[in-house]
Amino acid sequence: MKRRNKRIISIITIVVALILVVGCGAWFVLKNNTLDNSENEISTVENNENESAKTEDVATSESENTVNKDEQKDVNDMSPEELFQAFCDGKITAEARSYYDDTTWTMDNTSFQLEETTPEEDLDPTIAVKKLEPVDLDNDGEVEFVLESAFYGDMCFDCKDGKVVCFAQGEGTAAMCSYTQYDGAYWIVHSDTTHAGRCTYELTKFNGDLKVVDSFKFGWEDWEDTGVKTYYQDDNEITEADYEALYDKVF
Repeated sequence: MKRRNKRIISIITIVVALILVVGCGAWFVLKNNTLDNSENEISTVENNENESAKTEDVATSESENTVNKDEQKDVNDMSPEELFQAFCDGKITAEARSYYDDTTWTMDNTSFQLEETTPEEDLDPTIAVKKLEPVDLDNDGEVEFVLESAFYGDMCFDCKDGKVVCFAQGEGTAAMCSYTQYDGAYWIVHSDTTHAGRCTYELTKFNGDLKVVDSFKFGWEDWEDTGVKTYYQDDNEITEADYEALYDKVF
């Protein structure tokens, strides 16, 4: 009888053990499935968020490009007067070109102060300028715009096709800029009249594409300050009478 009871107890113990093992295994499988499902859901959410962010970035980029194109379109639609005013107001920049060589740079309205809009106490006389009447300086039938500086002369601007170009300006006291009407056309003049031993004038004629189509120079030299001047036009020596006659025609 005792032996039979022991056998029953052993069987029951084995059954309970099996139930526990099977239960733990099922719990482990269910837990893993739950974790996998959670990870998949998180991955799906992250992917959706990434796709949404990409869509927003594309939309933002397209929106910015549209704004830039609209702004460029507005500039291209501006009249010469509007372009020049936009430049003076600091809304757009200009391309500046050197008198001495082919150097170009970007110019903005921080390189000068307009007398009409700058308080007198804030004016720097070395960069103060005033607007002059527009003139057809490149002889194409359309006017150019001029800012005049007491220190370095004129700054000459061609404004068209959505672009502002400063094609002539004073570049130091040895290259004061002005303009004159001579031989049926307007000419840009760069002059040096304030230094000892020399007086020079260089005239340049532009066309509507801002290409130089003609130029010449004249003046006098007296490097030793003897009072005896040598007069010239381009590379040729001329008489004082010829110099004075040319000066009167040019200016």
